[in-house]
Amino acid sequence: MNVLTYYFKSPIKMILTFLIVTSYIRSHPTVCREPSTLPTLTNDLLTQSVAILPGEEGMILRGLNSVEDSFIDITRQNISNHRNTGPQACSVQSTCQWHFVKNIDPNRKPKTIIEVQCSHSCCRRSESTCCDLNNGPGCTRCQPIYFYVHVLRRTGCDMINRRYTYENKLEKAVAGCTCVRSPNVPRPILPTMPI
Repeated sequence: MNVLTYYFKSPIKMILTFLIVTSYIRSHPTVCREPSTLPTLTNDLLTQSVAILPGEEGMILRGLNSVEDSFIDITRQNISNHRNTGPQACSVQSTCQWHFVKNIDPNRKPKTIIEVQCSHSCCRRSESTCCDLNNGPGCTRCQPIYFYVHVLRRTGCDMINRRYTYENKLEKAVAGCTCVRSPNVPRPILPTMPI
């Protein structure tokens, strides 16, 4: 009889071995490096444009749902001291002003994407009907307008080669902000009691 077979006949010894190995793995995390070559980044403009469609047509193409949370680490940093360009002037005159930010994630290629962020939740010149103050029908609010870009997303670590794995994904970014109005839902007519 093999020594290991004899050793593992005891359930207590099996459990102890499992706990020791598990604690060793947790205390010595796998160090992953960047691969020497990355997959080619998809540049399919049709796919990017289809992703903005509402409903199932667009949902099929949205990629971050399948990425493990530990590989999503998006932070946003305001961009300051930028020149007064055409898009910025448009933002200043808009009913929903926005400012530029860097969307940064070390688990993505490219690591930085420039996008915008709505500066206010209320539409300019419509503060009295702002949804933050008045949640009734017809209230208004600033809402982001999205577009989608192809990125290489880190999705795991190849334990044999100790290299990160990447996949082509579509990622949502904000292109601008617009003022939207909640639908005017007619109030139900309540029955009255005869007097």
